[in-house]
Amino acid sequence: MRTSASVATVLAVTGAALAWAPAASATTTACAPNPLGTAGLYAEFVEKDSVRHSDSEGAVAVGGDAEFGDPKAPSGFSVGYRLTPGDLAELPGGHSLVVGGTLSANQVVLTRGTGIAGKVVNASGGKNFGVDGPITEGASPVDFGKEFTALRTLSAGWAGQKPNGTVSASGDGLFLAGTDTGLNVFAVDAADLQKARAITLDVPVGASTLVNVLGAAYDMSAHATYGVYYKNASGGPAVIDDYTVPDAYRTIRSKLLWNFPQATTVKKNHTSWPGTILAPNATVHLGGPGVGPGHVNGAVIAENLVSVPGAETHQMTFAGCLPQGETPGPAVTPEPPEPTETPVPTPPATTAPPATPAPGAPETTGPAPSATPAATTSGAPSATPAESAGGTAPPAAPEETGGTPSPAATTPEGDLATTGSAIGPGVIGAAVGAVLIGGAVLAFAKRRRRA
Repeated sequence: MRTSASVATVLAVTGAALAWAPAASATTTACAPNPLGTAGLYAEFVEKDSVRHSDSEGAVAVGGDAEFGDPKAPSGFSVGYRLTPGDLAELPGGHSLVVGGTLSANQVVLTRGTGIAGKVVNASGGKNFGVDGPITEGASPVDFGKEFTALRTLSAGWAGQKPNGTVSASGDGLFLAGTDTGLNVFAVDAADLQKARAITLDVPVGASTLVNVLGAAYDMSAHATYGVYYKNASGGPAVIDDYTVPDAYRTIRSKLLWNFPQATTVKKNHTSWPGTILAPNATVHLGGPGVGPGHVNGAVIAENLVSVPGAETHQMTFAGCLPQGETPGPAVTPEPPEPTETPVPTPPATTAPPATPAPGAPETTGPAPSATPAATTSGAPSATPAESAGGTAPPAAPEETGGTPSPAATTPEGDLATTGSAIGPGVIGAAVGAVLIGGAVLAFAKRRRRA
């Protein structure tokens, strides 16, 4: 289910506050679709600057300057692999890549759609190509100032929503449980969330979920969170989020929004993160030195975005509905998690983060390989836990059915770098390391095939 730019319009309200409402209705709606407006069309929507590597399956919009790829790493950046013609038609100007300022590009591949930037610079200085794909220099079709004014108002308003779900803790596990079939709201302190090594969601399939995370900073590596899980609908062990999980859990994450209304810094580690991250005042870090890349099975909306090579955002934009048109009030103060005897999900086989690289050494982009090879004897990547449990892989894109693969078609999920990071950092490291070596070759092959 895709969001549509045509179902929402910006309405002026008193003072600087803006709110979104469906075009078909002039009244406040308790639960409105496409609550994120234009931002909801993108896998990455950044007000200011972005430093990215590897891959985004969806559309990318940056209001300031963008540094995509790095000839020193080396790394490139692939955009739009999973976009459909319908997705592209909804984007402002039809562009899958928008950069309001200067795009410093090293091996940037537009696999779907077109791009526009205020200025394009080949960051490799002629050693490698800058952008492979149709891109022009011109004014941004997105008004980032207006969009983020609205997003900050929405974020603050949602932080005032009264929780109807419970937050409980057991050992190093945190549990978010709700029963509402329409909307489940949780309030949790950022310090409590980052203490959890395992986070488990228990909400009805089909319901929208809003998790308000209050606090100035959140660091997923503070206590090495090893997974975000779903309560097993069949009564078995909790199901860890991964790129390929059964449809019921995909539905849950497609309607899951993590709201960081107060944060100025949000840091992810190697663990797969389900749902959309809304942090309109924050610099969001997808991984970092010593913690590996952090994949997002959803979208990221941030003031600034920074990643290490190997980190990805996937084309799983927010499809839920949230309250709109309400005057922002004070944020609800989270209650301490209630004690529970619920068993904490078992961690993946390998959870140790990679060693921080020595000064002068190339930066590692994923956890170190485990003793067990991540590939089968045939050379194909081994199945993820979700695939082994019966998860269904996404349908093959045209490149996967024959011919020269695009950079995004080199893994089972169709990404430049390894997806499914929740299977453990040991497995990620083996694949991500190979990506860094072969990234330039893959992007160059794409360029040659188009030529």
